[in-house]
Amino acid sequence: MKKLLIAVMLGIFCLMSVGIQASYAGEIDLLLQKLVEKGVLTGAEAQQVKTETQEQVKKEIAQGKFSSLPAWVQNIKFKGDLRLRYQNQHEKNNNDIQKDANIGRVRMRLGMEGKINDKVMAGIGIATGSGDPRSTNISFGDYNSKKQIILDYAYGKYTPFPWLQLTGGKMLPGDVFWEPTDLVWDTDITPEGAAFGFKKTLNPRASVFMNGGFLVVQTDSTSTSGASAFLVQPGANYQFNDTFSLKGAVSYSSFDVKDQAPSSYDKGYNTKYNSSSPTTGNYAYNYTMLNPALEFKIMQPFKALGLNVESLKFFGEYVNNLDVSDKNTGFSAGFQLGNEKIEKWGDWQFRYVYAMLGKDAVLDILPDSDRYSGKTGIRSHEGSLSYGLGKNVWISFDVYRSWGINGINGAGGKKPETLAQADFNMKF
Repeated sequence: MKKLLIAVMLGIFCLMSVGIQASYAGEIDLLLQKLVEKGVLTGAEAQQVKTETQEQVKKEIAQGKFSSLPAWVQNIKFKGDLRLRYQNQHEKNNNDIQKDANIGRVRMRLGMEGKINDKVMAGIGIATGSGDPRSTNISFGDYNSKKQIILDYAYGKYTPFPWLQLTGGKMLPGDVFWEPTDLVWDTDITPEGAAFGFKKTLNPRASVFMNGGFLVVQTDSTSTSGASAFLVQPGANYQFNDTFSLKGAVSYSSFDVKDQAPSSYDKGYNTKYNSSSPTTGNYAYNYTMLNPALEFKIMQPFKALGLNVESLKFFGEYVNNLDVSDKNTGFSAGFQLGNEKIEKWGDWQFRYVYAMLGKDAVLDILPDSDRYSGKTGIRSHEGSLSYGLGKNVWISFDVYRSWGINGINGAGGKKPETLAQADFNMKF
């Protein structure tokens, strides 16, 4: 009889609930309290009913079936993060003069995804920043001036079949390519144009995928045709067993930029011509890059020693600019140890990457902006440690030790640099 009464009352609540989930939850709390006071339910039974009801409501909202919320509200998801950073940059130039820069920074990102129908969705993201394609950081200072909010991404995604995804607009990098390191692509870049993603499961252990797209680099002008790029990346996953897995891909990307004027965010380290200075003028080459990448993962690598470490990854990339015959290659190699993601207290992750980029290996508006300020013609070590302080809160420490290869653009000297970053991260 008691169970029947509870079921009837929960049904009444579903009909009575109006507006938003918060008011719905509040009404349930009030009714359960009254039932406990009248002796209809015990405290433990009331808590169980509350928990089961909340889980059901969450499930219905996720499926877009919660009748007390408009469908458009249930089909929209928000996400965001905030990062506070202290950064020290220590430089040493050719005549042994040292320079230190201490910077405070903040980064805010807010994203929204809306499900239009079963096959179409849209995503919009805003962030702090100045327009730099490789950074959404804002530095403190300038007499407490107000900071800018920019459009980080805006895209539409169409999934006509479970194995095919079509995306257009200012896209997230994961919709265009896969990369185990940021040797070629800084993770803050949001490519512009159109892309496709194909994936197919061959058997319980193996799957294949292919990414590709046409990217707009520079809009056409009256004096010259615009710069563009295309990319294709076939790859595969293989799960040997519950412990070992392997993922690999080969990217072929072509940036048609020869004779084009560089971007204002170009670092000036690629070969230029039409100028007496090697750092100015138009691009001397196109950048047709062949880029194989590999990642090998081991789950519970030290289980035999009694150590609870979730995973160990080894990864590497190689890049070759086929349009240039000298200083046209680069590579990265490293490992990652610890938890796959930092989600709660005690989760941790250590990562090390060694990278080398020849002067004309990649277009220098693309690589990691923290590695020698995003320049080419460099070598670099990077070590980072992250530790969870609670649900969706963590701290991280990242150190780069970088230097130029045989001088920069013929200027002589290696100009070593040490970059240290301490971050406080919050995700919601």
